[in-house]
Amino acid sequence: MKKFTIFCLSLFFCLAGCKGRGGEPVPVPIYPEEDVCEFCRMLITDQRFAAECLMKKGRAKKFDDPICMIRYFTEGKVLGVKKEDIRACFVKDYHTQEWVRAERAYYVKAQVFTVMGYGIVAFKDQTSAEKFAQTYKGQLLSYQDLWQLYQKPDRKIYLTLANGTLSPSVVEVRFNELLEFYLETKDPGKHRLKIMGYGTQGVFPEVSPGHPALLRLRADRPGTGFAFVEEPSGKILGFFKVKGAHFKEEMKRR
Repeated sequence: MKKFTIFCLSLFFCLAGCKGRGGEPVPVPIYPEEDVCEFCRMLITDQRFAAECLMKKGRAKKFDDPICMIRYFTEGKVLGVKKEDIRACFVKDYHTQEWVRAERAYYVKAQVFTVMGYGIVAFKDQTSAEKFAQTYKGQLLSYQDLWQLYQKPDRKIYLTLANGTLSPSVVEVRFNELLEFYLETKDPGKHRLKIMGYGTQGVFPEVSPGHPALLRLRADRPGTGFAFVEEPSGKILGFFKVKGAHFKEEMKRR
């Protein structure tokens, strides 16, 4: 009975959201622990990062993270959906959890915990976004920046940290590939890794059991001397090798 009632309410709000007042699209509610992200299929548990799209055909698609929402459409060749099918998208303000039109929101990418490890936080006003970026040494981004940043990667690489050991311990890629690392840990507590030699763009968000970290990286520095390093200990857990057209020239300069 409870599930049937929730279904009826969801259908009602979906239809209401599609029409809205004066023809304007209106977001529908998200029910924590009941609604599931369209992209990653995880329960939507934290409203601070929730996102939603109203489609031209009338259905509301719900997501647990703004980037899950974007990736759902950037990888649409597999899922059978396109960005052109969207009527309106909404994200939640990090502080108030109010809905904001996605294209009007302000975004910050920082080394902070988010549900899917992307480190993206949305705000309804620029002042809040700038203050958050300053506090957490983050980068201000626009909605269009997110679509560009989270285009479909050339390769996905899965890493596991268990018993203080990284698997696989050696990762080889080609020069200039757009990579997406998915890091999970089975070790208790919180952990932070970085790819030494790739500056701030090679720093993973914090990872803990059940909370993976994702890092997108353009392999634009050829060489075999890069390493996966645990912070703050500095322990080397593995190696990152970038091979390609400029590899021989890079070795000559060393």
